[in-house]
Formats: sequence, structure tokens, C-alpha cells
Amino acid sequence: MAVFSSARFPLALMAAAALTACGGGDDTTTTTPAATTQSVSIDFAATIGSSVLNIGTCADTQVNGIATRGGAAVNAKLTDLRFYVSNVKLLKADGTAVAVTLDESTWQANAGTDSVALIDFEDGTCTNGGATGGTNTKITGNVASGTYVGVSFVLGVPESLNHVNPALSTTPKPIDASVPGMAWSWQAGRKFMKIELSPENATTAGTYTGGVQIITAAGAQATTTTAGVTTNVANTNAFVYHLGNTGCVADAAATATGGYTCSANNQVPVTIAAFNPTSQRVTMDLQALFAGNNATQNTTGTAAGCMSAADDPQCPAMFTALTGAKSGGTVFRAIAK
Repeated sequence: MAVFSSARFPLALMAAAALTACGGGDDTTTTTPAATTQSVSIDFAATIGSSVLNIGTCADTQVNGIATRGGAAVNAKLTDLRFYVSNVKLLKADGTAVAVTLDESTWQANAGTDSVALIDFEDGTCTNGGATGGTNTKITGNVASGTYVGVSFVLGVPESLNHVNPALSTTPKPIDASVPGMAWSWQAGRKFMKIELSPENATTAGTYTGGVQIITAAGAQATTTTAGVTTNVANTNAFVYHLGNTGCVADAAATATGGYTCSANNQVPVTIAAFNPTSQRVTMDLQALFAGNNATQNTTGTAAGCMSAADDPQCPAMFTALTGAKSGGTVFRAIAK
């Protein structure tokens, strides 16, 4: 599937130029060289299965069928949805990957051979904390002229940027102090992805407080629900999914990774082999991401939801879903605009 085509100089004009030169006249013919780069714009969306979410203010963030309670789909409030995309590349039919140079803006930056952009679906009215106060669902930039059929990127922040102190004036947006909600302490790095849900109460429809059951490690119910709180206060009632590198410690020798090494690198490479940015957009399917998990339950004594810990019972199913993105899974896929 052709996505972009490089400009080609018309043969007829080439022939005309040759005839003029042979005629020995005084007329000269100038030509415009073929463009060496072309612009690219990649739109992102969020879906629940085949339903595209139209996320606006907090009142509009109810989503249906995202979580399960005893195998049955339930509704939830989506209070936060942000993630970093880095090192975007367009793919040629022969598999060659060509890097996209991002336009510099509040939402995206280039740094050496790495680049990073923040995709942000929350508008600051419903998030549990650290809101950016705006939304961004598009990546723009330019790429070497050519014909492209697919796209690849990494879910996460490159290690060359992940541990940069957000408070420094030299730290570029969107990984600086203007996005506090995506910082995971500057030693540990950034949250690559931040999703927070407040499931609907099991007995009171339309109520999104007290929707997370606390269970024991064996699966037995420990208490009825968490304490009832409003959705935009502390996330004690939310199922939180924060993806990021874990086990990060200072290491002066690790200069290429900002002076830190991490025992678990949780960046996720994503490849969409067939993608046309003119007619399609990339979606993150929350239903596919949460499949195999139960966002209405949390094991007692563990973090609220999944904080990327390998020994957290709420994490394995979510890591499995993201791992599938490396080989064309359904968490990230192309859909029509």
C-alpha cells in the first residue's frame, strides 16, 4: 500500500530541456530539484474495541466495557490517559525503516539521534494529578522522500532522555517540569504511559466511587470496596496503570543513559506494518490492553493497580498484552480516520 511517493522529474520536461541546450540559443531552462524530504502527520486515537472514545471534559470520560468483574464487562471513568512515543519511523515495502524528524513544539522534541513526543488525551479536568491542561493527539515532522507503507515507534522515553532532570532549563518539553504527572522521580525516569480508571460501583449504577474491590493474594475478597472518594482526588479508588522502567539506580559509568541503569527496561517497540497516515490513525485499544485483567480488583498490600512491578499480581496480564504490540498485536493498530 503506497503512502507517500517522492517527486519525480517529468520525462517530457527533461526532453525539452535537452532540445533547448542542443539548439545553441540564448534561452536557458531552470528546473526545481526533487524534494529531499516530505512532511508527515500521524494522528492517534483511543478506542474500546471498535468504539472510538470522544474524550472531552471529565463528564465525558465514561467508557463502557473496559474492565471485568467476574467475567462481565463494567463501565468506568477514564481519568487519565497519556503516553510517550519515541523514535518514530516510516517503513518501506522492503522493510527499511526511515526515521522521522519531529517538528519542535511543546509536545515533541529531537535530541541527538533520539526523539520523543507526548500523546495526551486528558484535558486537566478529570486527572488525578499533574495535568498538562491541554491535549495532543498528533505527531508531525518530516521524513526523507520516498514511498512508505507502515510505521514503527517505541512506547516510552529513550534512555538517553529518560533520566534527565526535568527541572533543568536545558530539558526539552515534553519531558520537563511542565509535565509533573509523567515524572517518576527524576532518578527513576518517566512514566512511559499513564492510565487511570475509576470503575463503576458494583451495586450503584452511575457511581464511580468505591468501585475497586480489595482482594487477598489468593483472590478472596478482603473488604467490600475501597473508601468512597471522588474521581479527581487521590487515586485511592482508581485502578492505576503506570508503565516505566523499574530497578533504576545511579551508575556514574552509564553516561549514555543519563548516569543510571535499570534492571527492567519496559519500553515497548510497536510495529504497524500496514499504515496510511492520510486515511488512517493509530489507536490504543484500552479493551485489548485490559483484557485478561480485572480493573475492579486490587490485591491487598500492593500498589493501586499496576506500577510495572514484575511481582504485582495486576501486572503480568498487562505486560503480556503490550508484548504483543511488538509483533502486530491489537493494543496498537491502524483504524480509519
